[in-house]
Amino acid sequence: MTDKEFKRLSRSQLIEIIYQLQIKQEELTADNEKLSKALEDRRLLVSEAGNIAEAALEIHNVMQAAQDAATHYMEEMRLRCDEEYQQTLKKAKDDAAAIVAKAKQEAAEIIIKANNANSYYDPVVETILKEWNHFLGSSNKFVLHFSPVVLS
Repeated sequence: MTDKEFKRLSRSQLIEIIYQLQIKQEELTADNEKLSKALEDRRLLVSEAGNIAEAALEIHNVMQAAQDAATHYMEEMRLRCDEEYQQTLKKAKDDAAAIVAKAKQEAAEIIIKANNANSYYDPVVETILKEWNHFLGSSNKFVLHFSPVVLS
């Protein structure tokens, strides 16, 4: 509306226009407040999201440090177990070699004793066999044959 048109309006018409304008202004003010509140809520959400992102990053860093520590610990334990395994294996091999050497020595001693026993008892056994065969010689029914075993 132009100024001339406003001048031609009656007082009640002008009041009605002003009244309508005030209602419109109140509606716009209310809408503005709602939009401002929504904008502030969004800003708060964005701020909280930033805080959440920072917290997530910190948690990630803590978890990465924990993972690194666990990996380091596992590697240390693996190395320690490998060392203990190698030491135990070496001790077992040494013990086995000592047992085998002792068994070979004892076997050699037994063979020597057996050979000595054979050399001692062979003439005795031969004498007994001769006498026995002589004793049985007249009948020839029973002849005892004995072959001594020689261990070597």
